[in-house]
Amino acid sequence: MKAVALLFLVACGGKLPETRYYQLAEPKAAPSQRAGVPLVIEPLVTDPAYDDERIVYRVTPYRLDYYNYHRWTSAPGMMVSNYLERAFEHSGKFSAVTHEPNAAAPITLGGRVVAIEEVDQSKTKWVGRIVLELTASDSGGKVLWSQQYEEIEPLPSQSPEGLARALSTALERIALRAVPVISVLAEEQSKVRQARR
Repeated sequence: MKAVALLFLVACGGKLPETRYYQLAEPKAAPSQRAGVPLVIEPLVTDPAYDDERIVYRVTPYRLDYYNYHRWTSAPGMMVSNYLERAFEHSGKFSAVTHEPNAAAPITLGGRVVAIEEVDQSKTKWVGRIVLELTASDSGGKVLWSQQYEEIEPLPSQSPEGLARALSTALERIALRAVPVISVLAEEQSKVRQARR
């Protein structure tokens, strides 16, 4: 229906809507001191249906649609991994957090974006839904840990900006849950590496 209205608008000499871009909010401010070991966060892969800068919305469990003129500022996998990099860095639990390979980092965090979408549950209830599968691997690529996280957050308003706000809140909760687990795992793996020397 949206596409039909758009074609009618263009046929009548109307102007195409302006494309708008959205991003996730910055994680909370960093602490003054950092401790722990370095961490590498790889860009996350994204399931094909969501691997698109166009924002996804869903009105039924069986169909996905895309906002043609509302887009993320970057691909979802990169956008989410950038958010996680800043959130883990701001936690103060790691001496450094980067996307670049670092021989001193005992583990690498990776994974995939399983879903990132607006779900219209009714005409008056909309939520942002994000599902991440995170994995931690040692320097040899052996998977040491894997966990799937799903968070749902109500939208303050049915709009792409409302979705960006809701997903920022949901992703913050995932980071708060994952940081302590990854911090402990990284410290343990660092001790294992030192013991082998």
